[in-house]
Amino acid sequence: MALRIAPKILVVDDHDAFRRMLTKALRLSRYRVVQADNGRTCLFVARQEQPDIILLDLMMSTQDGFATCRQLRADPTTSHIPILVVSACLESHVRTKILTAGASAFLEKPFSTSELEKHIEALVWRRAPASIPLQLSPALV
Repeated sequence: MALRIAPKILVVDDHDAFRRMLTKALRLSRYRVVQADNGRTCLFVARQEQPDIILLDLMMSTQDGFATCRQLRADPTTSHIPILVVSACLESHVRTKILTAGASAFLEKPFSTSELEKHIEALVWRRAPASIPLQLSPALV
């Protein structure tokens, strides 16, 4: 039986309090989490850490989520990583624009932890072989 490590999530948001709260909730749910506070940092961290999924805010000051999403998709080292956009601004034209930029899915703020986990699991395990059962890394138990 193969051991599947808990997914690594890159949380990208320029609001420190929200990013920390989201990171804490995800770690309590036994995910491995790395963070970035803007789009430019996201690109660097994504290349270095190779997360299983990126949770990306749209409205950030240094570089917005649209540009970040396009750059992640254009880079061969990050183009395969699912991108879940989390934003309070997800009107229909914004949804169309972010999907065109390369997002895998979107989730409107506010959302529950269980709702977020369902999206994460769907996107992460869509790429993984379904025949391999999930086991938590011993370091996370």
